[in-house]
Amino acid sequence: MTSNKRRAPRFESAKKLWFEGQGAPGQARNMSRSGMFIMAEQPREVGDQIKVTFEGDEGSTIEVNMEVMWRGAPAEGGQAGMGLRIVGFDKGEDVYDRFVKEQLAEQGIGGSENEEK
Repeated sequence: MTSNKRRAPRFESAKKLWFEGQGAPGQARNMSRSGMFIMAEQPREVGDQIKVTFEGDEGSTIEVNMEVMWRGAPAEGGQAGMGLRIVGFDKGEDVYDRFVKEQLAEQGIGGSENEEK
């Protein structure tokens, strides 16, 4: 099948997030320093660029520019999954880095080779 191209370790998540064109918040199912897998009501096409916004620590806002790398078919009347790659940050990169490191440590996931950018 396909080879695993992921370099950064992933951790499970239930983080609510928002992006343009969504009537309801999406949800990150897993995240890493380089991307995330999210569920959304209105998934975008592969290659689309979107800005994803969510709350970080202590109410800070994180704004991440992402590219859709993979898109699943929506379940009938439900959400569809999207694999997103981080392209850059408009706001909160340091907060996101801290969040990722904390989550990896809390979930007991190794990743020392990916701790630096």
